[in-house]
Amino acid sequence: MQTGFLKNITLLALVFATVCGHAQTPTDLLQKADSLYTKKQFTQSFELYQRIHQAGQYSPAMFLKMAFIQEGLDKPGLALYYLNLYYLASNDDQTLVKMDELAAKNGLTGYEHTPLNTIRESIARYRTPIAGALAAVIFLLMAVGIYQTRKGHKPVTAMVVVITGLIVLGLFVNFFKPNRTAIITGTNTIAMNGPSAGASAVGLLKEGNKVRIQKAEDVWLKVYWANRYVYVRQSQVLEVTL
Repeated sequence: MQTGFLKNITLLALVFATVCGHAQTPTDLLQKADSLYTKKQFTQSFELYQRIHQAGQYSPAMFLKMAFIQEGLDKPGLALYYLNLYYLASNDDQTLVKMDELAAKNGLTGYEHTPLNTIRESIARYRTPIAGALAAVIFLLMAVGIYQTRKGHKPVTAMVVVITGLIVLGLFVNFFKPNRTAIITGTNTIAMNGPSAGASAVGLLKEGNKVRIQKAEDVWLKVYWANRYVYVRQSQVLEVTL
């Protein structure tokens, strides 16, 4: 009886040791991937970087390396996808120049940066702290209004400013909401005029084109492309989000 119990304990200990020995943290994987990248073993390093990203971990440098690997493999769509992620993670404005050049070189659309878009994106990047500051000012003015009311004064000015501030805050939060965007990764992705396989095809989206997402409908995404809204399958795109 004791011999059987000891055998079971020994077996469990061996299994636990084996599992622990093979378990690798994201940090371990990143170090291994970086080592493979340095040795120019790009395919192997990219697979490890992908595993790290799928586990919800990343670093800006990792995205930059992934973009470099995909560009070397002549995959401009994926290269632009990882450059987008690098930009989101680093806020490096020089990335926008590289993305524009790569998109123009491959005849891809959706990467145009007008002055208005640039300003909007810059404000959207700091949307949370700006909204927090506006909310703090409104709260302070409300406190002033309450104080004046208790003193027997009519806080007309403070209340007008508070109401105006609330309207401005609401417009700011909604207007400067970051756009959801995605990059077409499927080959010869068909744009449909409705969220159904039986809908009419309205065009062909080139791999690497960037589109703006309006909403998801089942397995479809409603996106803005070529000055109109069309539907594409979610499996044919990668959403640009960290």
